[in-house]
Amino acid sequence: MLIPVGESAEQAITNLIDRQFAGLPNDSYGPQKKRLGDGLRTIAAEARQAGGIDLIFPLAMPWLVPVSAGIVVSEVRTDAPSGTAVALLVERMQVRQPNATSAVTRAGRCVRELVDLPRADQLTVAAVRTVHYTWPVPGAPGTFLVAALTISGQPITEFEPIVEALTELFDVMMESVVWS
Repeated sequence: MLIPVGESAEQAITNLIDRQFAGLPNDSYGPQKKRLGDGLRTIAAEARQAGGIDLIFPLAMPWLVPVSAGIVVSEVRTDAPSGTAVALLVERMQVRQPNATSAVTRAGRCVRELVDLPRADQLTVAAVRTVHYTWPVPGAPGTFLVAALTISGQPITEFEPIVEALTELFDVMMESVVWS
């Protein structure tokens, strides 16, 4: 599901909640609807404040595996005065992060960072991996486009192939990003 974090976020959240709870009695499900709505509004507001553009997340578990992925795309501005300064900043980002590499996409060269997060006990559902792509925005000195993937789930060895598949899917999506 894609929810814009701008002015249309409120209507998109209302439509989503109405669709998800359609036909269910409000007296029984009203508190859940309110909690979900409040939570989504908070997440959208935080994403908007952080420069986010859209929230993308699953609505259901497609497999009988407790692993899911969420994507946030943000525009980040710095005080870099020129395109050359931005290129140097991208180089520094790559060098300073041990899990960062340079990637070539249709939108140009970018920094890709993959971080496997410390694993909690096997019963806890938590973030297990993040992947970030960072591009300098052409014609906008000091501006970056950042796409972030967070994979959450239970840190169970049998689910690692799904984490890898979700990472590969995100990589393919990011390789196809183009400037319009």
